[in-house]
Amino acid sequence: MRLLPASMLGFLIVAAGCTTASGPMHNLDVVTLANGTQAYRVQCQGLLESSKACMKKVNEICGDKQPMRVSSVDRAAAGFQPENDPREIMFVCQAPQPVVQQPVPQPPPTPIPQPPRTITLNADANFAFDKSELLPGGKATLDKFVSDSDGVNIGTVVIDGHTDSVGSKAYNERLSMRRAQTVRNYLQSRGLHAGQYEVHGYGASKPVASNATANGRAQNRRVEIQTNGVTAR
Repeated sequence: MRLLPASMLGFLIVAAGCTTASGPMHNLDVVTLANGTQAYRVQCQGLLESSKACMKKVNEICGDKQPMRVSSVDRAAAGFQPENDPREIMFVCQAPQPVVQQPVPQPPPTPIPQPPRTITLNADANFAFDKSELLPGGKATLDKFVSDSDGVNIGTVVIDGHTDSVGSKAYNERLSMRRAQTVRNYLQSRGLHAGQYEVHGYGASKPVASNATANGRAQNRRVEIQTNGVTAR
């Protein structure tokens, strides 16, 4: 067991009184320091004895306590230079300091995936006839969608525009794309943040009902919005 340096102790090194005991390889003094603290002083005997004799006695005296050095006298070599071989050690025994366990940092909670959210805007009710401008009803529906998305992170917003089969293929694709872009621009302006937006104009290529009836064509004229990669904040 190593001795802790005297700088960690802060005791006055003045012996106010002592008692003495001895052994075959050492002398042991029990001293009272000026501040009233009881200390021990071990002196090694014999020129051929090493400091191990002192240290062995120090450890025997302190047992399971920690030796705290008050002072030591080193054996002098040529020129009276110390050679790291203390022959006299004054020390006190202190109980070991409790080890303070640092709390283990907890990993951040894993985001809980949320199911995708999808809404469909019927074109007849939410857009001007044959145009891409949103009507008040369409804006109100999108405002509610933004409000309901508060408190979540969205990976991707997919916006798909669709038309019925009336008109040319090129015209329907352009109209469906313009309507999808209008929805994207409105959602962004209302603060719906997402990792990315995907906008598609499919024209009449993906009907959900028959284009042979007025009711079926009305169902096909729509804009679908879906959110993917949604996690709670």
